[in-house]
Amino acid sequence: MRTLKWYAMTILAICILAGRGLYADFRAGVYTPTGPETIHQILPATASTDATYDAGQYPIYYPELAAGDGKDDVENNCELCHSPRYITMQPVMSAQAWSDEVNKMRKTFGASIPDDTAQKIIQYLGSHYTPETRKR
Repeated sequence: MRTLKWYAMTILAICILAGRGLYADFRAGVYTPTGPETIHQILPATASTDATYDAGQYPIYYPELAAGDGKDDVENNCELCHSPRYITMQPVMSAQAWSDEVNKMRKTFGASIPDDTAQKIIQYLGSHYTPETRKR
């Protein structure tokens, strides 16, 4: 008899939990309060129900790299993997740091930049994007 009571209580608890879950699913997405204080507005007959919005094209900031020897090498090699924003938005770095960065791109990330082109890129970055040469 005691087992039957326990069994009935367990079934009742499961039914209550399942009912609460179903009720929560039914109410999901309803964020307005209901009750006598709720104001209901009727959609005007002339209102359009096909809500189509157009915000236009998202503006993309495409920075211009500094003019100089090696700019074409940067555009033809570095921009295969990332935008020039990665160069212009870097914190101010020394020429040695730029050299380390280019070598990291080649060795760690597998950028297929030939040795002579890599040297031109390092020279370009070291002469245009260092603390001494960077425009503020």
